[in-house]
Amino acid sequence: MNKRITLIKYSILIINILIYIYLLFIGVNRFIYHVSYFKCILFMLLISAFVYTSGLLLKKEKEYKINIVIYIILYLLLLISVTFYIGRDSIKFYNWWYSGQSTPFATIINQFKYGSTNSILKNIIGNSVMIIPLSFLLMLKNLKYKNIFKQSLITIPIIICIEVIQAFTHTGTFDIDDIILNYLGTLIFTFLITRFKLIDKIRNLFFTDFNLNSKLKYIMFYFSLALVIFFDILLFLGRIN
Repeated sequence: MNKRITLIKYSILIINILIYIYLLFIGVNRFIYHVSYFKCILFMLLISAFVYTSGLLLKKEKEYKINIVIYIILYLLLLISVTFYIGRDSIKFYNWWYSGQSTPFATIINQFKYGSTNSILKNIIGNSVMIIPLSFLLMLKNLKYKNIFKQSLITIPIIICIEVIQAFTHTGTFDIDDIILNYLGTLIFTFLITRFKLIDKIRNLFFTDFNLNSKLKYIMFYFSLALVIFFDILLFLGRIN
């Protein structure tokens, strides 16, 4: 029985990652380009929920840890989509495009002074929370990442790489305030979730089956599978905007 669940899990996972890559790179104009982030975020959340229910069924420490790695991969794929593709201009690999600010906090101050509510939500709040899921997933994977220094060894290079690649590919600008907001968001999040000892409690939710009976776990697994398949069908029918 476990082999069948594992086969279904990885088959659906691989198929959906390929579907996502197709929609992102090949069918970009029809499915992804010039639409909201909602579709891609929902896509990843549904797949993650499906993977999570498989963990409930398989009920193995190793499987729980593998699932955390899968969540990280899905998040990184979503991060690439958001920062380089969705709603962005086409990639152009020529000369450095610097139109941001090199003075710390200049963009942040200007946003609060002259920016609209939408621009503040997108540029200030959006940049502040963008790397938080990675911070959270790192702590789920290993509690050593409760240490902000060890966590920073991973998050800071990723944040800087995003800004540099955006500038070189003309999919964004290099702005020091984006780096500040990205990192500040993870600092505040990590401080709060560790200060109030929430990470230990939340982490336990990803390493247990809650003593649910097998029938309920199978219902949850196949229901999440049905949702993923239904969502895939809607995507190809163009019914989700």
